[in-house]
Amino acid sequence: MIKRFTLQVVIRILFILISCVLLSYFLISSLWFSTVGIGLVIFLQVVFLIRYVNNTNYSLVKFLDALKNEDYSVYFSPSKKGDSFAKVFHDFNLIIKIFKRNKIEKEAQYKYFKYILEHVNLGIISIKKDDLYSKDSKEEILFLNKAACDILQQPQHKYWYRLANNVPWLVREIKKTADGGKTLVDFGDETEKKQLSLETIEIQLLGKSYLIITFQDIRSEIEQKEIEAWHNVIRILAHEMLNSFTPVSSLASTVKSITEDKDGKLLKIDTLNDEDIYDINVAVNTIKKRSDGLLEFVKDYRTISNVPVPILETVNIKKFLASIELLMTPAVEEANINMVVSRIPANATILADTKLIEQVLINLINNSIHALKGCKKPTIEINCSIESDKTVISIHDNGKGIEEKIMNQIFIPFYTTKKNGSGIGLSLSKNIMRKHGGNLLVNSEVGVFTTFSLVFKTTNNF
Repeated sequence: MIKRFTLQVVIRILFILISCVLLSYFLISSLWFSTVGIGLVIFLQVVFLIRYVNNTNYSLVKFLDALKNEDYSVYFSPSKKGDSFAKVFHDFNLIIKIFKRNKIEKEAQYKYFKYILEHVNLGIISIKKDDLYSKDSKEEILFLNKAACDILQQPQHKYWYRLANNVPWLVREIKKTADGGKTLVDFGDETEKKQLSLETIEIQLLGKSYLIITFQDIRSEIEQKEIEAWHNVIRILAHEMLNSFTPVSSLASTVKSITEDKDGKLLKIDTLNDEDIYDINVAVNTIKKRSDGLLEFVKDYRTISNVPVPILETVNIKKFLASIELLMTPAVEEANINMVVSRIPANATILADTKLIEQVLINLINNSIHALKGCKKPTIEINCSIESDKTVISIHDNGKGIEEKIMNQIFIPFYTTKKNGSGIGLSLSKNIMRKHGGNLLVNSEVGVFTTFSLVFKTTNNF
């Protein structure tokens, strides 16, 4: 198109120059009629040249205005301007079509993400940062989803100042975290109290500051988890107590029937024979045994619920694990198990209460010994990995593994798969790790392996 346009302009200018030469010749020859004619031709050629150039400019301006105003209904007809404009008009139409398609795709994408944000259970508000500190700003809220309105019990406000006037406590909390941060906020009346986890994020777009405020009512979720935990504890307590009281009640009835007549009167000692005394003795011994078992159960329960506050000190991991290895060697050798401790940097340390963590490791190793019964080439590996933000001590065995369906239950107090297990070991161990600000994690594959990981916050970098 450019070459064709240039050629057209050059040809028209050449014709004008030739006409000017002829005009000069006619003037010198005093051919006045011819002079007037050629002058008129020159004038028309100049007019046509200007119109030709302006047509290009007008088309370009029209094209740019369409893009500027996002008016994608504009169409350039190549047939009306001739072949020289056909290619450029075709490109104009193609560019407009591409811009139109991109706009439709962006609008569809915007509606898609807006739909997602409207239907999440997370309250989301977006405003300009300047509006937060302006009491009478008439700026519109950039985004306010349905969940935010439901949590705050507010209608779909259009302007920020109206929402700010209705929930001033929210504005105060947002200001506290305006530079980025998270906080917990309690609000509501006595009939319906809520606890929000509120977070504010500041972003910069095109030289302006915007705030994205997200919040979620976590009280109901916490209460639901607490109810579930209590249900599990009550179920286990009820199960254990029924197991103890059912035989106790039955044996007490037996003793009662032996020592009373049909009318419920107490029999004299000389009316009891040796068999009756033997039955009474067996019943009493059994009752004592079950009572002692119930007392042990209560003692275990108190152990779980009363984990002492850890006395933290800097512990050298290598020396600490060496002492654990020495302590557990007799039990491991008796079970014909190979125990391996990985190489650990000499200066690697954690902040921990050695007595409590020792209790956790002994419990986990004993669990591994139990899981390795009947396995080929039984092995327990104790590893330690040190990362920038955490230190992990893991106990790995190639034993029976843990089924996926019970993976989430093994940390519940008194839950056990062992015949004579108390079900407090793993629950107590996890509680101890939480008291340390860490965690106890498990990964397992049935018949292949089980790995328990003690996760500590790293105190040093090596």
